[in-house]
Amino acid sequence: MKRILAVILTAAILVSAAVFSAGAVTGYDEWAKSWESIRSSDGYIILTPGADKTKMNFSWQSPFFSHKGDIIIGKAADLSDGTELKVSRSLSLIGMEWSNEATASELSENTIYYYQYFVDGTGSEIYSFRTDADNQTKVAFFTDSQIGRWRGSDDKEEVYLHDTYGWNSTLETVFENNDGIDFILSSGDQVEDSYSEVQYSMFESPECLRSVPVAPCVGNHDFYTTNFSHHFNTPNDKTFVPARWPGSNGYYFCYNDVLFIMLDSNNIVPASFNAVIKKAVKAYPDAKWRVVMMHHSPYDANAHKYFQSKLTRTTIAPSIDKYGIDLVLSGHDHYYSRSYIIKNNKVSDDKAIDNVYTNPNGTLYISGNTSSGCNYSGIDESNVGECCNLYIQNRIPTYSIVDFADGKLTVSTYEIEGNKMIDTVSIVK
Repeated sequence: MKRILAVILTAAILVSAAVFSAGAVTGYDEWAKSWESIRSSDGYIILTPGADKTKMNFSWQSPFFSHKGDIIIGKAADLSDGTELKVSRSLSLIGMEWSNEATASELSENTIYYYQYFVDGTGSEIYSFRTDADNQTKVAFFTDSQIGRWRGSDDKEEVYLHDTYGWNSTLETVFENNDGIDFILSSGDQVEDSYSEVQYSMFESPECLRSVPVAPCVGNHDFYTTNFSHHFNTPNDKTFVPARWPGSNGYYFCYNDVLFIMLDSNNIVPASFNAVIKKAVKAYPDAKWRVVMMHHSPYDANAHKYFQSKLTRTTIAPSIDKYGIDLVLSGHDHYYSRSYIIKNNKVSDDKAIDNVYTNPNGTLYISGNTSSGCNYSGIDESNVGECCNLYIQNRIPTYSIVDFADGKLTVSTYEIEGNKMIDTVSIVK
């Protein structure tokens, strides 16, 4: 503890801004100037939501020949009141490094907390985050940052620079134009190669991720190694399932009156994800809203064409219906699409008035475009299924704001060029 306090005193001058606040979006040339430090980084700490809004989870990596990491948290900007959190660690055989995890509990609402983490005795800057100030929930939804995917160059460095810059630009655009975001949702394919520590480090590099938690799920580029679970300290992720892939067996958490359930749609065993949904609903039966996030959409624009969509529609959609899920967020397609209200694999009788559904009998499915511009997929307009209401591909990165307030769920989707809204839809109940 003396060693930690000594480091705190010398690091006090490195205190970061009290709460993350974005300025203008970083230009490409400016980003390129800082590229070397980003490229050479061994990774950054990542925040994820805890089991509820009184908790915050942390995860960071440290070298194989290092001591267990430390982390302290407090309300004073210099951490003079800092307390040490309990840290657990597990070995990642892929990167031959340690994953350090900690959870802060009993957090007060509408409070700025400061924290500092340590890798083998060396302290980071002092970072901060603010807890929720009210009972309304507002999150930013992204998908397919997929660092390392771009096919515009054969030079791997140029590919990494392109995708990381795109990912950072989208995040900065979001926080420049939207206040009060509680956390980030990322519906899979955070990286191109699940085994790549370099790509995970680049996904973690945007500054806002030190102050805003991210809740991810696994995609088809994330699920086949343990790297996902070593980089993200996800809550309620120990549900027993009869079969699972190495990345994650799914998890869940409740934030205000919204239950978020993250599934691995690469899993084709219905009993596995059904177990996660069932346990989540049983743990939080009074949640007003139920949201599922998974990588593959069963009702994207070309759902009748894609084998994976057909598989997801057969294996997962029945559980979505059974447990009364309001909204399903997905990715994978690298274009934007939105369904009608769907129940039992059919369009329901619910009609939207000015894009607002009232007490619908079914589920709304939304699939996002890439958040980094790493790759855009075409849409076979001759093969659009009857369950798809809207599809858009303008080859521009997008994001969505999902807002829960006053008995209304609203999803508004934007292209980052000019922060142009391209769709909005609401559910009232």
